[in-house]
Amino acid sequence: MAHLITGLGYLGAALAEALLARGERVVALENGFSTVAPVVTRLARHPNLQLVRGSVNSARSVERAFAAAHADAGHADAAPIDAVYHLAAQASAHPEAAPPAYTEATNLVAPRLVIEAAARHGARRIVYGSSFRVYGDELSGIVTEATPYGRIGDLSHLSKVYAEKLLEMLCAQLGLTGVSLRLGVVYGRGPLMKTDPRFLTVPNLFCLRAARGETLTVHAGANRPIGFLHLDDAVWSLLSAAEGADRLVSGTSGADRRVAETSGACAANAVSEILTVGEVAAIVGRLANERGLATRVEGDAPAPAERWSVASALDGVGFRSRRTMAESLGAVLDHYRSIAT
Repeated sequence: MAHLITGLGYLGAALAEALLARGERVVALENGFSTVAPVVTRLARHPNLQLVRGSVNSARSVERAFAAAHADAGHADAAPIDAVYHLAAQASAHPEAAPPAYTEATNLVAPRLVIEAAARHGARRIVYGSSFRVYGDELSGIVTEATPYGRIGDLSHLSKVYAEKLLEMLCAQLGLTGVSLRLGVVYGRGPLMKTDPRFLTVPNLFCLRAARGETLTVHAGANRPIGFLHLDDAVWSLLSAAEGADRLVSGTSGADRRVAETSGACAANAVSEILTVGEVAAIVGRLANERGLATRVEGDAPAPAERWSVASALDGVGFRSRRTMAESLGAVLDHYRSIAT
């Protein structure tokens, strides 16, 4: 059976490599937005990966990708597509990342096209790459999948709420099993490393700036606890969500149990560490100084007194995070140093 990935970006490329390393067949839909073309071209040379160039906003492109994955299965009596990983999105909150119209088309229209195509082609399960940011920034206590949506300040993350509810609705109507994976801020060294600051998460951005000899600025208003997840753990969480989708849905408890049982969809948190922006800057600064880089951190505001924690349904399907920022960002810094010189 084939696995279909929408978006061969930072996370999609890492997921594709992991699946290919396991001997799986992969079909990927990619339009070239905010990715790294040579990496996509290299992945496309793999005999087990079929690249479909097109936009996830286009029903025709989505159909071509699913038709390729369906044909790749080879057996009409088997489930033709093992899993769909919908990762294609305009994910950046940077005001200059993309026009609002593009964000809306990619993040609001595209999920419907993908979910409907998944049903038509008999996909077994679909994992939607959502965000932990759906809970907002004003968190306390233990954050579980039952924690209500919070206040959101940008269009890209607001669209995650819509897509999660869309997945819930369409799974119920179309008989699919779906998981909205609420990923923390993903960081770490991977096969596809971006250099455009508009599309970098805070840890990777700080590493890029440190490699360039720039000051790491921590704004007092942004120095709050944030949930983070290493790229390797993000890939593992996606695989765990797909492989354990049925158990995740049936194991949903509390107020969300009835919704999960009737819709065939649920949410799952994927966060490994909770750090402030100032703490991330301090880690990068220390690693940079160890490498002989004169890196300065400015505006490191006091960390908030209140810390929250995260509980995850993924615990029930065997997922455990394995990487920490302190031990992992050195590889990111070394990568950006290598291309800065």
